[in-house]
Amino acid sequence: MNKPTLLFISMGELATHLLEAVARTEIFGTIVVASRNLEKAKKRTNNAVLGAGIEGFFPRIIAEKLDIHSNDFSTRLREIKPDFIFSAPSLLPWWKLAPDGINMPFAGYTALHLSLMQKFRNRIAESSVKSIWIGASFPDVINAMLNRTGFGPDYGIGNVQEPIAKIQMGVGRALNCSPKDVEVKLVAQHAFEYFVLNDRKPVKLPPYLLKATVSDKDVTQIAEDVLREVFPFPYDLHFNRVTASSALVALHAVTGETERAIHLPGIGALVGGYPVRVGKSGIKIDLPDEWSLEEAIAVNEASLKWDGIDEVTDDGTIVFTVETQKALRELLGKNIETLSAETAQDQANDLLYVLS
Repeated sequence: MNKPTLLFISMGELATHLLEAVARTEIFGTIVVASRNLEKAKKRTNNAVLGAGIEGFFPRIIAEKLDIHSNDFSTRLREIKPDFIFSAPSLLPWWKLAPDGINMPFAGYTALHLSLMQKFRNRIAESSVKSIWIGASFPDVINAMLNRTGFGPDYGIGNVQEPIAKIQMGVGRALNCSPKDVEVKLVAQHAFEYFVLNDRKPVKLPPYLLKATVSDKDVTQIAEDVLREVFPFPYDLHFNRVTASSALVALHAVTGETERAIHLPGIGALVGGYPVRVGKSGIKIDLPDEWSLEEAIAVNEASLKWDGIDEVTDDGTIVFTVETQKALRELLGKNIETLSAETAQDQANDLLYVLS
């Protein structure tokens, strides 16, 4: 049986960490590392194949020149013919964004991710490839925005998946059982993990739904206590390794013959993250019987305010909270109330001018 092909089309820190991780597996028959800078692609490729080889893995990894701005992008994409495309582009890395004296909610920087993801969307759509697109740039919101305005990513990675192991380990300690025996279902949006992976005990958490069981016994209250335990965490470059692990779990699941229970954010036009059952046949949202899909969607949409967003409208427009509008006015010297597909590039240019 032929193994699938994975294409990386943006080689930032997250994609590089994921490349290194996936090179040490046998999930894919071919991994294509693409960049508009071919030398960069070759160096990232050689680093991955050498490290993987030392550990006994010898994957087929190919470096390719691929420029989203080039006229031949669609042709080149059809030639590569990937089964999966992974992209996590940003015009500026998130850890360099906060200017002194301005309390900018995360949402204020969305244009820096959306402007590039929009270009990727348009060029991938032009190529007519039938790839599964994994969009990892603020997927809880951007994937929904893109899918509400046309073609968009199939799903994202990270975020909702990342607190799960904390819950499993904590419940395992409390009950003296294996963390692997703790089954967790979590509905949560991007902002949630910053409160539960933190060196301070949270006073309040963004809206979420949680259920934890061990051998069908409900242990949710223990899980709730674990969520609130202090958990010092490095919100810096090291964070990308955790997100890469979340991506690896997703890639194992979506290529597997047997369905697996995991969590994914940014599924189609849905805001936030959900428990899912995943296999080669597709993705199914997997909620406990006592939760309705409507309730889960409402919880994630209510959590948007914690990222600085009042709502994402049906036509894919972000409406910023008053706090985000105030911060953008202080930073950019102009009133900005919303972000849409039409305004993403101009807003990104304004942010780049001030922050670069």
